[in-house]
This record gives sequence, C-alpha cells and structure tokens, in this order.
Amino acid sequence: MKKNSIIFLNLVLFLMIFSSMLALLTLLLLKNSNLVLYRAVLTIIFILSVLFFGYILINGILIVFLLKGKRIPFFSDKWLKSSLNFLYSSILYLSKLFRLDKDKVRNVFTQLNNQIVRSGRKTMKPEDILILLPHCLQNTDCPYKITGNIDNCKRCGLCPIDHLLDIRDQYHTKMFVATGGTLARRIVHQVKPKMVIAVACERDLSSGILDIKKIPVVGILNERPNGPCMNTRVSVKDIEETIQFFIQEGE
Repeated sequence: MKKNSIIFLNLVLFLMIFSSMLALLTLLLLKNSNLVLYRAVLTIIFILSVLFFGYILINGILIVFLLKGKRIPFFSDKWLKSSLNFLYSSILYLSKLFRLDKDKVRNVFTQLNNQIVRSGRKTMKPEDILILLPHCLQNTDCPYKITGNIDNCKRCGLCPIDHLLDIRDQYHTKMFVATGGTLARRIVHQVKPKMVIAVACERDLSSGILDIKKIPVVGILNERPNGPCMNTRVSVKDIEETIQFFIQEGE
C-alpha cells in the first residue's frame, strides 16, 4: 500500500481511537454522577461517540477495500460518495492539525472517489463526457487565449493541448479549459454532461469533486515539472483509457 494511503488510514484510525476514548470517558463519568441533567447530557455524548466509532470503523474497512481496487457490495455509489465526502472533511482537518501534507490526503481522496465511480460504471456516450482542463497546461509563452474557446489552439505541439484535442476529435467528447473553480462549475452547468473527467492539482480536484455532487467525476492529477500553475503536464494516455473505460459496454 502506498505511503499516502497509509497516512490517510492512520488518520482514520486516530478518529476511531478518539471516538472510543470519548465514549469510555463519558461512561466513566456516568458511573460517578448522580445529577439527572448531567447524566442525560453524558448519555447523549456516549451514544453519539459509539455511533461515530461504528461509522468510522465501517468506513475504514470500506476504504481499505477501495484502495485495494475491490468492488463494494451492498452499498450504493451515492452512499459511498456521501460518506467519503463527510469523512474527508474530518481527515483534512486532522492533517492540518498535525501539520501533515494536505495534498497527500487530497490525493488519496481523489483515488477513492475514482474507484467508487469506476466500480459503479455506467456506459456513457462520448458526447456526454466533459473533459475539464486547467489553463496551466497551456504553454506560458503562447499568445492565443484558449479559456474561452479551446479551438483557438494552433496545435503547435509545445504543450499537451494539441494531443488532448486529438483525443477530443477522435472520441467526440466535449472539452473545455477552466481558469478556476467558478468557471469550471459554470461550464458544467451550461454543458450538462453525464460525466466529468477533470484534470487539476490535488487541491482543485478534491474541491471540484466535492462541488459537483450529482455527476460522477473522475479526477486525473496533473504533473508539475516546473512548479505549480506553470507549464504543467498530464498523461494523455490516462485520459484516453478513462474515456474508453466508460464508453465500452460492461461485461
């Protein structure tokens, strides 16, 4: 299992330990208290702690299965995504509290989301798939603006946009370049796709997945050999394989 996944699971384990310790503490206080109101409050805290422990335990087991690439039976994709989104906010807070690299947590969150989307695969028409790209894929020296219209690209081959347009033309998907989350949400609202393939950094991918609730989103991490937000790269092969996975009839 990858190092990022281990960090994520350790934070889940911390939540389990915290909730169990809270339950034990309230139980101890209950045994040593005679005040009715105080006992009522402690009882509520105890019940909530036990329920939270059970919730984290179940989700921890599901996360292990997802990280191993296994399909989760008996749970709907909608429930899995909602549960993951709720747990993610707590995990991200803990990573900040412990001064851990939040991008590692975001990376695992995106992996888990992708696995849920893939496990509940629904065959799509290529034209129903929207590919959202970050503007930082474009060469910084390029004078042509492609955020309004990606076809303004002259296909010089100095950045990945050229090859990505080849993929779009081959499969007839929709493809747009967004400068940020606000524009990305507007594009999704206007295009109304049935699925989104989003390319971005860890932070933008995780926030985009959380923002787009009713449409399956597959996140593909960009590569940043020149640092963040400048002449980034992406695996065209990964995008093409994702398209092929969802347009082919499942066996």
